[in-house]
Amino acid sequence: MGSTRVPEAAVDNKSKREKLRAKRNLLFEKYLKNPEDTQRALEIKLLDDQVAEFTKQIDRKEAAKI
Repeated sequence: MGSTRVPEAAVDNKSKREKLRAKRNLLFEKYLKNPEDTQRALEIKLLDDQVAEFTKQIDRKEAAKI
């Protein structure tokens, strides 16, 4: 009986990515209320970069399965 298991690292990366997205979205909502807040814009940019990196890692691991 073959069970389909998702590697723990992939689940962990997806979980981390979703947490970062949630944090980013919250910061973006605050930023929309005060678009002059450049510090918040930089925080959002850093989170976007981290989300992109986790997405690349997930994509590479999924491509390696094929």
